[in-house]
Amino acid sequence: MTLAEFFHNQMATWPETAARYADLARVEVREFGAVSAQYNPARMVSTGAKVDKKTLAQRPCFLCKDHRPEIQQEWAFGEDFDVLVNPFPILPTHFTIAARRHRPQTILDTYATLYELADRFEGTLFFYNGPKCGASAPDHLHFQGGDGSVVPLCRDWRGWRERLREVARLDADNRLCTIEDYPFPTLVLISNDKSLAQTLFRRAYAALPCHPDDTEPMLNVLAWREEDSVVTILLPREKHRPACYTASCEADRMLISPGALDMAGLVITPRKEDFDRLTASLLVKTVGEVALGQEAFAKVLRRLQEPRVAVGITSGPEVAFVLEGSFMVDGTLQTGPQTVRAKDGRLLWQENSYDTLTFAPHSPQSSFTLPEVTIGIGFHWERQEAQTFEGMLRLEADGDRVWVINELPVERYLASVISSEMRATSSPSLLRAHAIISRSWLLTQMAHRINADHPSEATCGGWETEEELVRWYDRDDHQRFDVCADDHCQRYQGITRMVSDHVEEAIRSTYGQVLWDGKGICDARFSKCCGGATEVFSACWQDEDKPYLAAFLDRPAQAGQAADALPDLTDEETARKWILSAPPAFCNTQDKQVLRQVLNGYDQETADFYRWHIDYTQEELASLIARKTGLRFGKILNLVPLERGKSGRIVRLKIVGTERERVIGKELEIRRTLSESHLKSSAFVVETQQGADGIPQSFHLSGAGWGHGVGLCQIGAAMMGEKGYDHEAILRHYYPGATLKTLYKPSIEQ
Repeated sequence: MTLAEFFHNQMATWPETAARYADLARVEVREFGAVSAQYNPARMVSTGAKVDKKTLAQRPCFLCKDHRPEIQQEWAFGEDFDVLVNPFPILPTHFTIAARRHRPQTILDTYATLYELADRFEGTLFFYNGPKCGASAPDHLHFQGGDGSVVPLCRDWRGWRERLREVARLDADNRLCTIEDYPFPTLVLISNDKSLAQTLFRRAYAALPCHPDDTEPMLNVLAWREEDSVVTILLPREKHRPACYTASCEADRMLISPGALDMAGLVITPRKEDFDRLTASLLVKTVGEVALGQEAFAKVLRRLQEPRVAVGITSGPEVAFVLEGSFMVDGTLQTGPQTVRAKDGRLLWQENSYDTLTFAPHSPQSSFTLPEVTIGIGFHWERQEAQTFEGMLRLEADGDRVWVINELPVERYLASVISSEMRATSSPSLLRAHAIISRSWLLTQMAHRINADHPSEATCGGWETEEELVRWYDRDDHQRFDVCADDHCQRYQGITRMVSDHVEEAIRSTYGQVLWDGKGICDARFSKCCGGATEVFSACWQDEDKPYLAAFLDRPAQAGQAADALPDLTDEETARKWILSAPPAFCNTQDKQVLRQVLNGYDQETADFYRWHIDYTQEELASLIARKTGLRFGKILNLVPLERGKSGRIVRLKIVGTERERVIGKELEIRRTLSESHLKSSAFVVETQQGADGIPQSFHLSGAGWGHGVGLCQIGAAMMGEKGYDHEAILRHYYPGATLKTLYKPSIEQ
């Protein structure tokens, strides 16, 4: 069945409503350019509706199924909504899409439904009125829809589309704009992907002001499909009704209560005397009185310049957390302990079921605490701790698990990352350098997730045959968020790790700055310790190299001399000599003051990072490899490096056993296979102690560095900062050829 068929079926069975639609064809309309006025006495019931709490509590909800006229038909839309014909129309065809459960009017978690409506029913306009923005039933969640050909903004969209000015974007097909010269402040969201549209909508929502006594920012929303995209119009407001609505003098009184259609240029007047006195300037002035002011809108636009990041914190069948301060969720204000669990692919909270739940902070001071967050996942320091976060808390169901996702501005996220990765006592140059590379890496990862046709494939790559497994991990399987909170991405601990004045200064002084290679943002990788030589990208990830991620010695050039050439560490004998020695390097230090800058808390449990050793018995190694690979090798005879990267890190390793041989790669796969968590690096050599039967009884691994060694070496950079190098010199050293570029600037408030 189509919407048109549903509408005509209802008209055939509801004569009273059919008569109102017939009358609508004869209503008076006056055109005033970008706006028009409709004299519609039938809308007195909604325009004049009282929506205070007392009135709402005393009347039966006309959108609840039990209180609807028996003659009113319903058509299910998904699991949570019914499509109804609106009995008091403004549009030639006019629908109400009402939630089946009585719940407050709210848009943050239900925008997806509005998008789906517009995407499914091409040629139909759908819209939302906020609780104090024209909704005659603010206590019952609903959208409306219908023929938008009489709505000036929709009717004249082709012309307005030429006046769009971009404010922010995720990619070429998913962006936020404003309309130049539109009578009222307006945001336009254009998207061809529901998930990306939700991301942009949350970004816009978070940038809007919210009054202390409201449960969401005041706004009207319209949406329709245009070719392969959905156009969403956001019209932010600051007032419920204009002063003329309650004017004490009859001569000044006009019964105009703007909703989404009024803000889009179709002003509804249920009284003839108001309709007759309207002029173009009076119309714009009256409706403009409720719109967000230009100064406040300018602040919104500045906030929109800064991206927001979605960080995956944890997941489980049930998630408990504590709201410190008030949060808006499902049209209500909540605080204190909360529990959400997953059931049948949905979220259960307070005995109700949801697709998504977003807890939006009601004040800048609001935060939430998770009592048991696992950190160091898969590493030897893995443990649980309570962590506190600021920003939005978004929960999504993933089968029988609940994902906890924290959304916040990129710069606030970076303040936590730098505080988690570095000590506040770090040199200013180190903090600034790390702020820039963390920002650069983050923004490239966010772009990769958006641009990936198959997100799960973007996180892991390689190939497998009977004889060989080559695998790389760019990020763990992050399809629901941009990055995780653990070391697999960047260590993020919310506001648990106190942000110092030094970190705030580093963020402020580099605000919006990234490394740039002339084509785009640099994928600025970094690790704890390079081991004296940095590695190239292809040794660890895809078979492509980036000019700014080069291999070189991590040491200063002598005054007046060229830097020492990197030995050929791809050669086995040269690599062996290098790894078994301890050549000078920035990161070859035991300076506790410097190490404390980089090694926080449990990191300092690892003291042997520049050169390290580990021993396995035959039984230990054979058991470890069998468990990690899922294959039976029998007894291990040898570990043979087949290919090394330019830093000496093994890229392809042959495991020789009495029952099988197998080649594995790349760098991280090797480290994961030869350790319960992660071997410090794949730059190692092996010595064995043979038994009487010729089978090795033990294996001694000697290695160099901690991590993949690509890009900045954190310990080396800390030492450079200690020696007086500024942050630009540090970045030139570790990212040759890259330059600094400012993508966005702080708003006046920051």
